[in-house]
Amino acid sequence: MPIVSSFGALTSTPAPVRWTPTNAVSLFTGSPQTYAALYRTQPNVRICVDFLARNVAQLGLHTFRRITDNDRVRLYDHGLAQTIKRPNPWTSRYRMFETLMQDLGVSFNAFLVKIRTRDHLGLLRMPPEEVSVEGRLVPRAYVWTVDGRREERYAPQDVVHFGGYDPLNPLAGLSPLETLRKTLAEEAAAGEYRQYFWRNAARVEGVIERPATAPRWEEPHRAKFREDWQAAHAGAPNSGKTAILEDGMTWKDRSFSAKESEFNASRKLTREECAAQYHIPQPMVGILDHATFSNVKEQHKHLYQDALGPWTVMIEEEFERQVLPEFEDTDRVYCEFNIQEKLKGSFEEQASSLRELVGGPLMTRNEGRARLNLPAVDEEGADTLVTPLNVTSGAPPVVDRERTAGA
Repeated sequence: MPIVSSFGALTSTPAPVRWTPTNAVSLFTGSPQTYAALYRTQPNVRICVDFLARNVAQLGLHTFRRITDNDRVRLYDHGLAQTIKRPNPWTSRYRMFETLMQDLGVSFNAFLVKIRTRDHLGLLRMPPEEVSVEGRLVPRAYVWTVDGRREERYAPQDVVHFGGYDPLNPLAGLSPLETLRKTLAEEAAAGEYRQYFWRNAARVEGVIERPATAPRWEEPHRAKFREDWQAAHAGAPNSGKTAILEDGMTWKDRSFSAKESEFNASRKLTREECAAQYHIPQPMVGILDHATFSNVKEQHKHLYQDALGPWTVMIEEEFERQVLPEFEDTDRVYCEFNIQEKLKGSFEEQASSLRELVGGPLMTRNEGRARLNLPAVDEEGADTLVTPLNVTSGAPPVVDRERTAGA
């Protein structure tokens, strides 16, 4: 039994146990659905998970060295930068971060095993549903179960673990799909009902009533009427036909209409719940009920600041904690996602703001022609910045006093 020192006293800790992921959610049918199955079959889950994964993967994770508080330099040849750029021979940088975020979105756990060679450190994904964690308060070992039989054990320093929060388990995260279980169960039940509805050629369930004073039907007549009714109104080719009943007969529905069942509203609610669970602005996943040009523009900023910001900070810090120590050169080295590139405004907004900050033009005539794929001109001043007449270097803009006084 391990012994630790806590506040000057020796304290014993419980023996380590193995945490094995369940990776399954029970729906109304009683049969558990694995997280992977929910990702495959629930479109709203996949929309939100893939949205996060693709937007994080397109951001560049750059490596820097802090020189002073106001100065830093980007490192291109550092080992961490090379590992991020080329994780392994089979995976690109984009694909590594995409699958990393997809694993976090589905199971809230992601595992990368370290592959060490003489001159490079590689990272290779391990499926979360096949990985177990041994330990109590801290991980002691990672166990990869292959094909349900063979096990491979890895020391904690050989695995990069991105884990979320679970109130009952300090070693691994709790999947967001567990919290969405009831919502997803309702969507699955409604989807199954719609599937059988259309499989039955969208026939409306109901009964045909005969008046109490009608003569008794013999079995041959009842069977003949049923056969004629099925032939005239059953099946997709007969949909939309007008039913003609005999004298005195009435039709009564026995099923809820699509409007009464609120199929569309329930599907929309499921997407709203999934977007809220993953903290994604609703217009970003196709919910445009209250979307306008201005609020969509602001919610785009909210996406990279509040929605993706916490994810990127977590990934940055885990790379610095678990991957950076593998290299000798770690002095003031850190990594950071290039979110500023996504927060830039349009070209017109950037040009206007930079011109106000600088106080003059930013490009020469030949630089502007190069932007338009035009050849450079050999003229005087073509490679010199033009200074406006109302601007002097190192001074505020010159004001026409007579025009100001007249105004």
